[in-house]
Amino acid sequence: MFFISFSFIRVNAQQATVTLDRDQILLGEQVTLQLKLDNVAGEAQTVTQWFNVPDTGNHIEVIHRDKIDTVTIDGRSTFIQKIIITSFDSGLWTIPVIPPLIKDNNDVSRSITIDSVSLQVMPVDVSKMKDFHPVKDIMRVKYTDYTWLYITLGVLILALIIFLTVHWLKRRKAAPIKENPRIKGSPLDWALQQIDLLEKENLIEKGEGKLFFSKLDDICRTYFDERTQAHTLQSTSIEMMEKLRSYLIREKDRIALQQFTKLSDSVKFAKYQPLEQQAKDAIATAKETIRNIEKEVTDRKQKNAD
Repeated sequence: MFFISFSFIRVNAQQATVTLDRDQILLGEQVTLQLKLDNVAGEAQTVTQWFNVPDTGNHIEVIHRDKIDTVTIDGRSTFIQKIIITSFDSGLWTIPVIPPLIKDNNDVSRSITIDSVSLQVMPVDVSKMKDFHPVKDIMRVKYTDYTWLYITLGVLILALIIFLTVHWLKRRKAAPIKENPRIKGSPLDWALQQIDLLEKENLIEKGEGKLFFSKLDDICRTYFDERTQAHTLQSTSIEMMEKLRSYLIREKDRIALQQFTKLSDSVKFAKYQPLEQQAKDAIATAKETIRNIEKEVTDRKQKNAD
């Protein structure tokens, strides 16, 4: 009788598993993380907390989260969720996963034990690259002194530069200066309108991910420069974050913009192919960032006026 009871408890015990479809990737490649919780009694037990995987942690970044799928057989449920992750730092990293919590009818909560999972991120292999040209012996060449020719060409070029400069100054003075501002009307309305127009181009569906993120980044930086005079168009992504830090009060807003710039740089410079959902998230982040900065700039002007 004791043996039978023990077997029944083992069969009905809940089990949480965390698996990767592969445990080794190159920088920027994507891998699927599967979270699975088995054998949950629907009437007697409740999942009070699902697996917790932070968006960014231990060099791992979450790209996309699927919805939690549920399969119920004979009153017992299995929950499965798939998450797409990546990493832009080489090394062996442990996936930061917090286990789920189960509460029974006695209102007693307990954590389900899980095994840790690691991901090996490999740098790009350049060991097999060949030299462009073989090493050759030193060749003797006949030397001719062209100093006089260089001096003559230098004088002619200098005279041409002076002539063109004087001619340009005369034309500039004679013709009235016409202003051609890049932004017409309210910077906020202009930026949001440009993002809406960009979204309608459907560049992601056409495979033009680099062009999409280049245009979206340019719209945001143009708005930032117009409202904050931060000169972000001439800045790197890191420099831009430092210049805008004081305008983004909440930490989550700064993190959202930082994730957007990382994804944008990966698409533009590392040939990363973005997903359609990533493009939608980037548009939402861009609009939210612009509205937050607009509010902060407006509040500051109001305080100064008071």
